[in-house]
Amino acid sequence: MPLDSTPPGEPAHGPAAPYPADPLVGPAAGGPGDRPDEAWQARLAGRSRRSGLVALAVLLVTLALGFGLTRLEFTTSQDNYLNSDSRIARDNVEYQSLFGGQAMVTAFQVAPGSRLADLFTAHNVTLFRELQKDLDANPGIESTVTPLTALEFTDKLIRGRDGNVLASPGARILLDAQARDPDKASAQRRLADSLATLSRVQAVPENARTLDNPAWIDVLLHDNTGAVRKSLRPFFPKPSAAQMVTRLRGNASLQEEGDGARVVERATAGLRFDHASQITTGAPVLLRNINNYLRGGFLTLGAISLALMAGLLLAAFAVRWRLLPLGVVGVGLIWAFGLAGYLGVPLSVVTIAGLPVLLGVGIDFAVQLHSRIEEEAQLDRAGRGAVAAALRGLLPALVVATVAAVLAFLALEFSQVPMIRDFGTLLALGLPVVVAATTLLLALPLDARERRRPTPAKDYTHGPLGRLVIRLGGLPRITAIPLVLAAVAVFIGGIAADGRLTIQTDPEKWVDQNSQVIKDINTLRARTGSASELGVYVRSTNVFDDATASFVGRFANTQIAAHPGDLLDASSLVTTVSYLMEVPNTTIMMPTGQNIRLAYEVAPPDIQRSTVNLQHQALNMIFRTGSGSLERRADVVDDMRANTRPPAGVQATPSGLAVVGTALLDAFAHNRVVLTYYALAAVFVLLALYHRGLVRAVLSLVPVLIAVGLSSLVALAIGVNLSPLTAVSGPLVIALCTEFTTLLVLRHLEERRRGRDPREAIRATAGRTGRAFMVSALAAVIGVGVLAFSSLPLLRDFGLVVALNVAVALLSALVVLPPLLVWADERGWVHRDGGKLTNRRQPSGPGAPGSQDAAASPGAAGPSAAAPSISPVQRANHRG
Repeated sequence: MPLDSTPPGEPAHGPAAPYPADPLVGPAAGGPGDRPDEAWQARLAGRSRRSGLVALAVLLVTLALGFGLTRLEFTTSQDNYLNSDSRIARDNVEYQSLFGGQAMVTAFQVAPGSRLADLFTAHNVTLFRELQKDLDANPGIESTVTPLTALEFTDKLIRGRDGNVLASPGARILLDAQARDPDKASAQRRLADSLATLSRVQAVPENARTLDNPAWIDVLLHDNTGAVRKSLRPFFPKPSAAQMVTRLRGNASLQEEGDGARVVERATAGLRFDHASQITTGAPVLLRNINNYLRGGFLTLGAISLALMAGLLLAAFAVRWRLLPLGVVGVGLIWAFGLAGYLGVPLSVVTIAGLPVLLGVGIDFAVQLHSRIEEEAQLDRAGRGAVAAALRGLLPALVVATVAAVLAFLALEFSQVPMIRDFGTLLALGLPVVVAATTLLLALPLDARERRRPTPAKDYTHGPLGRLVIRLGGLPRITAIPLVLAAVAVFIGGIAADGRLTIQTDPEKWVDQNSQVIKDINTLRARTGSASELGVYVRSTNVFDDATASFVGRFANTQIAAHPGDLLDASSLVTTVSYLMEVPNTTIMMPTGQNIRLAYEVAPPDIQRSTVNLQHQALNMIFRTGSGSLERRADVVDDMRANTRPPAGVQATPSGLAVVGTALLDAFAHNRVVLTYYALAAVFVLLALYHRGLVRAVLSLVPVLIAVGLSSLVALAIGVNLSPLTAVSGPLVIALCTEFTTLLVLRHLEERRRGRDPREAIRATAGRTGRAFMVSALAAVIGVGVLAFSSLPLLRDFGLVVALNVAVALLSALVVLPPLLVWADERGWVHRDGGKLTNRRQPSGPGAPGSQDAAASPGAAGPSAAAPSISPVQRANHRG
């Protein structure tokens, strides 16, 4: 039985009659006896005759916008994560201007059977000095502190500039601490410890106190208990490990930072140290690898998307010129990304996802239009005006769906994270461009084709995709109320599940966990106990006054005691001196400003630059951080901010990459869920205004609520940690699901205007649009799902989760919406007849007003009197 024939058990009706136009949807399109607007045909015909000029114009526009591709910038800087005017961003800029940028760490692993002191052979000392000289000469390097540099500082503290141990800065600092100790017993223990140190020093002849003598290295490296000196542990974190910290220039561009990282890697790669091996890595390498992936992955993902889309169209889209949508969307993408380049939209680890997303959504829209043109041509309703009829029938729905999607994407502009806002901007900007290009570049060649070689009349509605869509929407209308209740329940359940999801904002987890950079970072963490740091800079009116020195020393002790698993040790000029003063079972004494000045005067230049900025009266402190989530790191930073009470004139500010990461976590959590509500509200208002009522708008959003709710429930069920992309996928799901529901609702109304009753209209809608819906939905799924091929977990998880959500959105639209439409339409809440809601069938049958018989009867007047003949396919479709 043809899809459009009367269902079994229903009364037979004659051919569907002409009907009044629905003022909300536009004039009827494609019914028997109607003609496409002659203005549409005239425009298309005129452009077809000037196809050469049109092609030239398209080429020029493509070249002009294509040049904008060269202006696209790839970026992984903090500007992607934080608003440039936020306090965290401003603090980080100031911090890097004072003490340099990201750190490159070279970890040395002492060979089995060797000791730390064996790292300082004459050969190794020469290598350390040459390495430091080479790195310091590079303008991209702020400071370099090697293990040798750290020992040289201790050597200067113990021996002074002239080698006089008793008058050295270290001796003067220790004697001062003994004199200031209020506890006499404690002071005596200090004296005994100092004498023990002096004895160890004097045991090494003065001319043998060199940095390649193991005996002297032992004095410098170990305290009187035999342990590594506390002040040296940031550079000798384990008994078999040492590390060099190379600080890159602060506030450098991504390219400059990558070049600086490469300088350090190359400088250390060819060195062969006695008794040790080394690896070099750090955050700059991680960010450089992400940037390199963005550049290469941008093209790779696009190529995979194109291949999969071509396979889909060849296998499932049974129309003439089936690959045409792929070509026109490709041109549309050039236009969209070229325009983004001109407007300065950056490509980040998030916005790169816009390419496959726009490709998928663009193919989705193109398939809908191409399929409708084939429908008009194959059903022979419009003759040579098939393209005009298709545009007139489908364009309103495409416009509404496009505007709804743009509004959903613009909800991302309310995010606190710049790269999420850029993602929304790219999608909101790119989709209309892609849709406009698709409409223009599909309509013109297909119109020219139909004029030269018309598509033969054919009833394609009984294909497997059409039958599948009919079955999916075959729930009885009695299920309407339960479906609405289920939609609300799923949406509420999604809200509850959302609060239990974890957001992964650690950049280490965004990249391929099997990549070399991650392996190196894990090796660094295993060898030294840490692969990250937390910086704090202290501003004061005088960095060498007693109040500042005392505050910094107490602050370091307090924070390490409060967060022993998160903060492993502290490195600063003040802590170096305060740890030198520490003696077991004595009063904890803070250094004086004069103590700090003495140490600064003998410190190597690189240690001076990395710890003190005299010009701006600032001190630097670096905490090595242990393994732990960003949530724990955020708690540490929050505790520092809340419970630190510096003296008057002193400011302590946490900063660095770790603080930027915690701020990113806060920014995501701030209004992530609200973005989905904004998108829902904007789409609902648009649909309500377009339909001039609430019923159609509510019906359109019921499947959307299911899709949005299930997205969180599915993520919780499969245990996926939300990435920055996955966390804001709600507006994307809303945009795609709204497109499906809008096309279904408006096509249902179109079929109702042809005179079909609600059930016949929904069957005709399913049968005639089934092919387009299934292919276009698969295109959208593939467009997002192609990200699952990415080696970056950030993109891969987004692709998997959102592709699943889009599939759920399609099923929700095809399964839930049809029975809801029938149920509401039979109550007169959906279809408007002459501006009035109605559920009545249109008059039909012999002699009915406006029927074909009436049009042929004597005295018939008006347009019906000139009704064209009906094709054999139409007769088959409208048999009683």
